[in-house]
Amino acid sequence: MAASASAVTHRIGTRAVLWRALVGGAAAILLLSSPLLAQKKVERRQALGMEAALRIHNMVGSVVVHGWNKDTLLVRGTLSPGDSFHMGGDYKGAKMFVESVNDRNPKPTRLEIWVPARARVWVKTATANIDVSDVAGGLDLYVVSGTIDVRGNPRELNAEAIDGDIHITGSPSWVRAKSATGTITFQGASPDVGMSTVSGPIRINGGEGVFERTKIETVSGNISFAGRLDRSGGFNFDTHSGNIDVAIPDKTGATFSVVTVAGTITNNLSRKNPIPGRFGRGAELVMDESGGGANVSVRTFKGPVTLRKTK
Repeated sequence: MAASASAVTHRIGTRAVLWRALVGGAAAILLLSSPLLAQKKVERRQALGMEAALRIHNMVGSVVVHGWNKDTLLVRGTLSPGDSFHMGGDYKGAKMFVESVNDRNPKPTRLEIWVPARARVWVKTATANIDVSDVAGGLDLYVVSGTIDVRGNPRELNAEAIDGDIHITGSPSWVRAKSATGTITFQGASPDVGMSTVSGPIRINGGEGVFERTKIETVSGNISFAGRLDRSGGFNFDTHSGNIDVAIPDKTGATFSVVTVAGTITNNLSRKNPIPGRFGRGAELVMDESGGGANVSVRTFKGPVTLRKTK
């Protein structure tokens, strides 16, 4: 009986050990498969000239770029399991890209990058959001369905989001922004502005800044512009069916030519009333405001136009 009891105790102890091993193994597997632990951290650093060129390619996730006053490129990132990060170049220029283990279904990679402030930066993504701040050099940014956010005063800014939004805050010397269905917003001013969408709205609030040349186009998106006009500047607003709202400060010298084929014109700048269109449809308005000056052309097919003073 004693031997039998000892055997039973031994079997129970063995089972307990096996059970603890199984539980521990399962827990280890769960920990290893955890997304947080499976992610791979990347940190790279190299010398890069203050006005060097940098190319960044990341399909999915996010790209955050900071400008700083160092001749150094610093990259920190988080990669998905199996993906690889590649970077190379010299003092005059560098490039980096993420190689996905599954090109058909790439997983998100998050990159945060510090670049010399006057560098020329090119970023291309598919669905990764792009966020850039304090870069004074040139920016060339492209995304399919992500969002582009730019803060600062780059020398040149070219931003294109096929189905995403573009938000710009600052005073680029030259800016071009394009989207299909996304919204474009611009808080700031620039001497040279060109923006276009298909159905997305375009909203510009220039504050105290001055615009010299501006061309805004949409197909069905609404256009809203509020800003100061250089007296010798040229301004064009064109849409097929969207609303156009143009607001300028009181006593701004400008010459307006406004035509809508099937829409309406509301003039809150002066007492001059629009006249009927050439074929008895729509409306036209030609006038000099405060003695004339900046040439402002507004064209729509059936969208309404409002001219008003800034608040």
